[in-house]
Amino acid sequence: MDDHREQEAADRRRAGAAPPPLSLAAHVGAPDRHDDHPALVHVHGPRGRHASDLVRRRLRAGEVVRVRRGTYVDAAAWAVLDDEARHRARVRAVVAAAAGPVTLSHWSAAAVLGLPAVGRRDDRVHLVRPPAGGGRSHRDVVRHTVADVPTVVLVDGLRCTAPARTVVDLARLAGPAAGVAAADAAVRQGLTTTAELADEVERAARGRGVRAARVVAALVDPLAESPGESLSRVRMAELGAPAPVLQHEVHDRHGFVGRVDFWWPEHGVVGEFDGRVKYAGASHDVLWREKLREDRIRALGLGVARWTWADAWAGLPMLARLRAAGVR
Repeated sequence: MDDHREQEAADRRRAGAAPPPLSLAAHVGAPDRHDDHPALVHVHGPRGRHASDLVRRRLRAGEVVRVRRGTYVDAAAWAVLDDEARHRARVRAVVAAAAGPVTLSHWSAAAVLGLPAVGRRDDRVHLVRPPAGGGRSHRDVVRHTVADVPTVVLVDGLRCTAPARTVVDLARLAGPAAGVAAADAAVRQGLTTTAELADEVERAARGRGVRAARVVAALVDPLAESPGESLSRVRMAELGAPAPVLQHEVHDRHGFVGRVDFWWPEHGVVGEFDGRVKYAGASHDVLWREKLREDRIRALGLGVARWTWADAWAGLPMLARLRAAGVR
């Protein structure tokens, strides 16, 4: 620590001030996402009157898109952003207009942390505040009043609830599917641990939605490699299907066949989640190799069940495919 930082730390200790937020990038290697940060134009107050007129003309011409009142972005840049990147743009617009530091939570913290959103989406920007924190919720901003002071991490200069807290908050509001998908990704990426998740659930005590959070803590598995696999495991648990082994390697007499998403050794059944992204833009050769891979698996006398996102979301269609393949 250099002299300047030592002096700052000493000043905080003498004043009894809380420590600054943890830097997530420094502690867990969060990826740099500056590549999807479009340039935002903020137009607020009397000084922005001339700029505001110019932006309104560009808005009418379709050259810019309004992110929220007073904040605009180039239309071409906006068009290529996915849902999570657009949410991060809304987050930055809210942070820029805030009178002081704000802490992102729930869907907004998940978007900034790079955690997947499954199920119910909420494009509003979510913040947490203490009981005396002030400020009200608006059409595009939700302020959650919390009794405790959550641990805060910094990601690309944005203050967020810590990953474990973010996962538990999501589970409590959006349910187990959203929570498990976020938890699997967070643990897999090294953003948190299963122990930290369990501790966060305990801190929630008997609050609203804590039952869903407990389900998440029980099901989290970093071996799940996609939100679709996480969703599938939640539905399996809900419908009473036996828990599978994840990412199992299959071999035959010729050697390695492949690594499968799900494996039920007691039933001799392989399960594969077929997401659109998995084969999007795949060449004929890739699809042919996948067919040959499945042929080799079936030649071993193993049952194979495949299902889509729609099957997993509904639950029963996925279960029917598992039953047909031999999972009981």
